[in-house]
Amino acid sequence: MRKGLSSLRPFVETDGVFLPLYYFDLETTGDDPQQDRIVTAQYQTFTDDLVPMGTFQVIAEWEWGEKQLIQMVLEKGILEPTWDFVPIGNRLRFDVTFLIERATKWKLVDWDMAKLKYYWFTKPYLDLAPILVLLNRGAFEGSSLGRFADKESGARVPKMYREGRYADIIEYVTRERDALVDVLKESREVLAALGDRRRRTPEPVGAKP
Repeated sequence: MRKGLSSLRPFVETDGVFLPLYYFDLETTGDDPQQDRIVTAQYQTFTDDLVPMGTFQVIAEWEWGEKQLIQMVLEKGILEPTWDFVPIGNRLRFDVTFLIERATKWKLVDWDMAKLKYYWFTKPYLDLAPILVLLNRGAFEGSSLGRFADKESGARVPKMYREGRYADIIEYVTRERDALVDVLKESREVLAALGDRRRRTPEPVGAKP
């Protein structure tokens, strides 16, 4: 794939197949999907160079209601065990698990354990969380995105939601997207350089030792 064309398309080419990449994130009223609910869902197309393109979409619960918000997200294919919507985000397991639980609550999905396992074994995604741990010298504690980028704690969102400060929530999720993009871009360059130095050429099959 020619470089000039690749930067114009939100896809990564793998064995001739183009993978749609999307930034994905949720904000919620708390950490318990059995009691709390989704406040916003946001997504944006990424190029194969991990650069955002197009419109940054924020679906707000206060405009659509939670059920409709979830339905709109599901229509993007985030819970399909396919390569049609490849999410990029930070601590995606929390976001996706929360979404599954809330979608189940609204009877928009009906998953058993076998389907859940198949999804996690099959769904491709790019999570920044392990990179943040490595940036934190291998320590999980203190490996938040806010430790390495201009981002405030998401713990502010439930309070802002209760106070009806919806514009502040939009500003927060936009800055959070920018923070992830900033760290992801620099990490990609550093890790790619490391990969170039350490990459080994596989020996031909049957080569003599």
